[in-house]
Amino acid sequence: MSSESEVRRPRVVIVGAGFSGSATAWHLLRQATTPIQVTVVDDASRIGRGLAYSTTCDSHLMNVPAGRLGLDPDDESGFLDWLQAQGLGFRAHDFVPRRWLGSYVNSAVKQAARAADRCGTDLQTIDGRAIRVSHDARVHLADGTMLDADQIVLATGHGPAIPPKLAGDTGWSDAGMVANPWGQARLFDPSSSAAILLVGSGLTAVDVFSQLMDNGFTGRVHMLSRRGLLPQPHRANEVRPATAPIRLDELDEGTCLRDWMSTLRAWAREAHRVGDDWRDIMASVRPVTPSLWQRLATHDRRRFLRHVQPFWDVHRHRLAPAVHARLLSAMNEDRVRVHAGRLVCADRRAGGVIDVRWHARGSQEPMSLAVQAIINCTGPSAALADAEDPLHGSLRSSGLLTSDDCGLGLLVDEDRRPIDAQRRAASAIHYVGPMLKAQWWEAIAIPELRVHARDVAEHVLAAITSASTMSA
Repeated sequence: MSSESEVRRPRVVIVGAGFSGSATAWHLLRQATTPIQVTVVDDASRIGRGLAYSTTCDSHLMNVPAGRLGLDPDDESGFLDWLQAQGLGFRAHDFVPRRWLGSYVNSAVKQAARAADRCGTDLQTIDGRAIRVSHDARVHLADGTMLDADQIVLATGHGPAIPPKLAGDTGWSDAGMVANPWGQARLFDPSSSAAILLVGSGLTAVDVFSQLMDNGFTGRVHMLSRRGLLPQPHRANEVRPATAPIRLDELDEGTCLRDWMSTLRAWAREAHRVGDDWRDIMASVRPVTPSLWQRLATHDRRRFLRHVQPFWDVHRHRLAPAVHARLLSAMNEDRVRVHAGRLVCADRRAGGVIDVRWHARGSQEPMSLAVQAIINCTGPSAALADAEDPLHGSLRSSGLLTSDDCGLGLLVDEDRRPIDAQRRAASAIHYVGPMLKAQWWEAIAIPELRVHARDVAEHVLAAITSASTMSA
């Protein structure tokens, strides 16, 4: 008869150590009432950091105030408490460098692991790359290792941006062409005074602009996007937007995208008329946005993505006030120019100069620019079809993961279990991350991701408990 110490503990394998995977691990470690093993597969140094929070640029600021970024959805002050415990002196309304959020999550996971270890639950980190998940709940790593799991959490985050197609003799693999701004440590000579073209004018482009300025770049930055829209700023000294005096039940009276957008515009006009802030309208609608998205017919979702999303994004995903002020100052000094149009082709000529041709929005007349480098800033993709890594490729080809009709991410059930090609929910796999956008829309910001992570942890633990009960 086996001793208690020899009884196998259920194992949860989390693939991905960015915010979503780390937040899920944190909730598992804190919520587990019986001993389990939590195994995180990724670069161990990335725990809590991932793509967004591994930056070392102090001008890459959070776009949510520090007082609202705790891991626990029911205690938002956790991050602020940690910052102050480090003697950093930030206040609740401050927009802090993103790297501090990564350090906080890393520290919180380690602290939760130490506490859980006393109860028989432990955290294991494996430096490796998952390339396949089989139907028998095994995770296969690139080095040949196989991990048996009782439950698997896919927390793989965003995929790389997909650069636009180009005509001409210069491609994205050529010198001076940067397809992935976060995959190349040194983009250019920081003393250069030549021009740079950023393809995109959203949050990624602003991040690259900030890094250019910090690196001493003295030339001109061109931003080119279809509509030439820039993210709007947060208010200074903002802890939490006020609840707007609106009746959310009026949205229930609408039956389609046109009705809802008409209502939102009317609320915004009224807010402007009485001196209120449109940001409060966005904040008040945010809790019901997932349910509204789920009620939209596929044709209305596609209309939203085609016509509304660019305007929605610049108002919903806003910039820290200091970042916005720096960008406006550079624009006023003519160091940044924003263009609305479409990139057509790039041709390299002598001296490392790239001739760029583009069409202004609403025109077919060719425009030209001469730049030193072109950086793709169209932002990361969460679409399953865009995922090129072996893991997503194998899951897609085996039918374990299926894309939604709009190509935004994954089909999952209410427990965040992926739905396979036969429309069956996986019994031992959950997903948390930006691919949830397909069904929740709000699935890329920390306030929503930490709720998804908590819910996934609860479902995983319930599944383990149910399996243990049946085998007893």
